Amino acid sequence: MPTKTTWKVRARVEKNGRYAEYDDVATLYSPTGVPAAKDVLAAQLTEIVRQHPHLRGGKATGTATRIN
Repeated sequence: MPTKTTWKVRARVEKNGRYAEYDDVATLYSPTGVPAAKDVLAAQLTEIVRQHPHLRGGKATGTATRIN
């Protein structure tokens, strides 16, 4: 059975004065147990760059904190 976890995620990618950010709660279902905070943040940053390809190679910052 997958493990459900909830995370408060704040992620930002910026390049050449342009940026995209995510600041919300994410609910994840993982078949292999509880993911690490760095994995949750990496997944969110990957999603930002996928949606905004012009930011690829920019500065990425953020935090992920497990709520439950």
